[in-house]
Amino acid sequence: MPVMRVTWDILAGGWQPASRWNEGAMMQEIGEKKGRILVAAMDIFGERPYDQVKIEDIAERAGVGKGTIYEYFVSKEELFAAILEAGFNEYFMALVAAAVPSLSATAKLQAVFGRHLSFISQHAAAARIILSERPASRSEIHEAMVNRYMRLGRFLEELLQEGMTAGEFRPVDTAIVAQAIIGIFSTLLVFVLFAEQAADAMEKNAEKLLDFCLLGLAVGD
Repeated sequence: MPVMRVTWDILAGGWQPASRWNEGAMMQEIGEKKGRILVAAMDIFGERPYDQVKIEDIAERAGVGKGTIYEYFVSKEELFAAILEAGFNEYFMALVAAAVPSLSATAKLQAVFGRHLSFISQHAAAARIILSERPASRSEIHEAMVNRYMRLGRFLEELLQEGMTAGEFRPVDTAIVAQAIIGIFSTLLVFVLFAEQAADAMEKNAEKLLDFCLLGLAVGD
């Protein structure tokens, strides 16, 4: 069977690096003032290490008083955790939106790969700090992170099951394969954050990883 190739210009609008979180959507979802605080915090945590971030700097960037931040968050760590949650929610909704119901399971998986690459490239600076600089006390953050991975895993499992039911994918353990795909997503994240590759090289690496995944799922002749 020929290698299944992905057409990047139709996947989630292609690989489109940008620099901002979806500020408008965040404002609409959680309220204008709290949204401004989270956006400002995301920007500042993306600019400097966790220990160098001050609440007053976030307040100034958000255009609110320092006391206003403490009306919403009791500590810098809680604010940091809220950023992780808001960032994941935006990421997860982007993946779900990419899996358009009218697409085949294979096309949905391709689109999810494309949207993942697009999203992590857009938010590379903030993601680098979030990954490398964690608060010392992080048990609650760790628990929330596990829950987010489980949510992503269930989404991928459902997509895989859909492909199996439609005869597009061979029978597999969906839980294990979903975790393998998350591992591939993590590899792409490392490429974006630390490899400093050009966009075309990044697309080729992502294409190879997607081919590897699709070949493993393909139904034999």
